[in-house]
Amino acid sequence: MLDECSNGVDSQVMRKYKRLVRGLLKQTGSVTRYIRDLQRGERASDLVKAVMLEALQKEDMESGDVDLLIYCGVGKGFLEPANAYFYARAVGMTCSCFDVADACMSWMRALEIAYRFTRSGSHRNVMIVNGEFNYKEHGYPDNFAVKNIEQIEYTFPTYTIGEAATATIVSASDDEWRFDYHSVPELCDLCNIPLLGYEDFVEPSTNIARNGLNNFVAYGHELFAKAEQYLMPLAKKTLGDLNKPDIYFPHAASSIAYLRAGYAAGVKKGKVYSEVFPRFGNLVSASIPAAIVLAEAEGRLKRGDRVVLVPASAGMVFGVGQFTY
Repeated sequence: MLDECSNGVDSQVMRKYKRLVRGLLKQTGSVTRYIRDLQRGERASDLVKAVMLEALQKEDMESGDVDLLIYCGVGKGFLEPANAYFYARAVGMTCSCFDVADACMSWMRALEIAYRFTRSGSHRNVMIVNGEFNYKEHGYPDNFAVKNIEQIEYTFPTYTIGEAATATIVSASDDEWRFDYHSVPELCDLCNIPLLGYEDFVEPSTNIARNGLNNFVAYGHELFAKAEQYLMPLAKKTLGDLNKPDIYFPHAASSIAYLRAGYAAGVKKGKVYSEVFPRFGNLVSASIPAAIVLAEAEGRLKRGDRVVLVPASAGMVFGVGQFTY
């Protein structure tokens, strides 16, 4: 893809750039990634609709059993209205709808909202949906066009992105769930996808729009350094005993960094589920629900297990979510 999108680049620069990309992919633990087959007409909406219907079938529900639909993907077709309305219509739902936007933290934010709504008794069943289809929307071909070696600093994370759709149904129960967050707003420009006219809404920053409008910019090295600085201390403060949970689900932006941070903090081996990133890449807000599906299928996650979610996200924000599966 780099060769396809890069024209007239010095051959030495190109060779060095690709060598660096290969090395970084290996260093982060990335092996395979999946994207839509656009040439064969594979569409994001078809994949989102398919997982919604699969989730309903798995729970033996009809579309009318869902009281609220929350769409939480970074990948989306509309700024307005909420994307949730379009997907509700696609599967015959007539429920309340809205979107949640908080980058890779979006799914956990939506999960907390779903929990609090069902806990209050205002809703019985909430479906959370995301369609993380971002390659051609926020990176291809611009971020694959090699211009210089320096761009790898804020462009490499594009090459780790995979695509996926997930649908999660949260139903009312008496279980107590807990959600804790730590936000660091001064780091907000380390990861961004700027829109036309963004300059009129924010203070100037040299970190924003390095790859142009609507394209993904992420300073991966700094983001991981901050995640290691803030995430596990938040988990330790919240959990106390880091080995009491049965399984941890991090946001899958790397398979190596989270394992390293967890083990350094004293988490026993085998408790951090890190299989999503090497097999599917960074699935953005779909990372954790995809991990839950995989872990259950593999026997790593069972009903009654104490689960802890530990995503780190652009913003930056760090979260710890606790519940019994």
